[in-house]
Amino acid sequence: MTTEFLRYLVALTIASTLSILATLAIRRVVRLVFGAAASYSTWLLVPATMLAVLLPNPRNSDSAIGISLRIDSVAALSHALDRSLGSSLHTAPSVDWTLWALGTWLVGAALSVLYLAGLQRAFVNSLGTLSGSRCVLRAERSAGCPALLGVLRPKIILPVDFESRYTRLERLLVFSHERTHLRRGDALWNAFVALMRCLFWFNPLVHLASTCFRVDQELACDAAVLGDFPRSRRTYANAMLKTQMVDVALPVGCNWQSACHLKERLKMVKNAVPSHTRRTYGRVCVVVASLVVGFSVWAAQPATAIRVAVEDSAPSTQSAASTLAKYPVRISGTGLTLERRDDFTRVTGAEFQLLIAPEVQVQFQSDSVSEGSDGSRTLEGHVSITATRSRDRAISTDAQPVIASASAMKAVVTPESGGGFKVRLEHGSVILRHENGSERR
Repeated sequence: MTTEFLRYLVALTIASTLSILATLAIRRVVRLVFGAAASYSTWLLVPATMLAVLLPNPRNSDSAIGISLRIDSVAALSHALDRSLGSSLHTAPSVDWTLWALGTWLVGAALSVLYLAGLQRAFVNSLGTLSGSRCVLRAERSAGCPALLGVLRPKIILPVDFESRYTRLERLLVFSHERTHLRRGDALWNAFVALMRCLFWFNPLVHLASTCFRVDQELACDAAVLGDFPRSRRTYANAMLKTQMVDVALPVGCNWQSACHLKERLKMVKNAVPSHTRRTYGRVCVVVASLVVGFSVWAAQPATAIRVAVEDSAPSTQSAASTLAKYPVRISGTGLTLERRDDFTRVTGAEFQLLIAPEVQVQFQSDSVSEGSDGSRTLEGHVSITATRSRDRAISTDAQPVIASASAMKAVVTPESGGGFKVRLEHGSVILRHENGSERR
């Protein structure tokens, strides 16, 4: 479970990083050509790509196959263990890096949640006592207002001096700005961005994207207001200048942010807004492009990530013996990745099992080894397993070619009562060499 979670976390990190880089590269160009609303829509590329990574590919989920190759016989397990472990292993403390990685991520995510919650609380406290009813509240102080506060039922927060600070037309424009945020569900999107910052706290691009996303959000909202009031550009700019902006961030909600982005917003107000047809065409193109990219990422998932059938309980000695009589080496597990080449097949997975026939000549190497009460031996550290052809077979050369090799962070080797042994590998891979007469199923 831990390994699977970390694997998805890495995949989502890569997907979000690439999509953020693409969005940062095109957002300004899209804004110049199609307007601020289309530029804001380019951020749909990020959730679309991440969702595509999480969705299963039917080509993989619908397939269930067994992987078996015929491997010639080799010497017995007990002899291989006694010889290889005695000469190749030394005691060393083992470290489960997956637990350390998961613990580090959890600590970072928890600290990020506390940090953003502190910012949210600081902003709410700066407003003072809120009064009013329904969707509009009046703050006790003016700094940071107007704003949109909340997620599921956001409310518009107006400053205490709203009537005296703004003219009648300015009040209409400011209120229209907040209603646009409310209508578009921007507070909910900002909550999603805050969640992204907590989950991917280790990725600096996510924090940079958060700032750029909020800027594009405000520019798109400004463009919508100017689209409804095209002759009130100067009045709207005056309302911006009258607003007391603060540097206290609002992670979940919408506010007029700090004065450092005011120049960019005023510049957008000064420029001509693209025509309605161009704005609509730009947003449609961006949404379609996001869906196409997401579908491409989903469809491009490796078809070799095959789900291999695994039995719920351990096979009996008789069934295992009959199976190994036909297939001396058998691999079983779930969520395995299969890579076939001309001369070998590589199987990679978080956890899977090898069932090997009685005649085996194997060499084991690892950082540490411990013996269990059931006769099994646990190898930890950098585990290396090599299977070679037996000398007692009629072969044309004195050499012992390697026919199977495995590497993993942990391996549990258990002798079978009917001969041979069972090896459970964690975070590893197996390379099976193809020979004449090998069989696959």
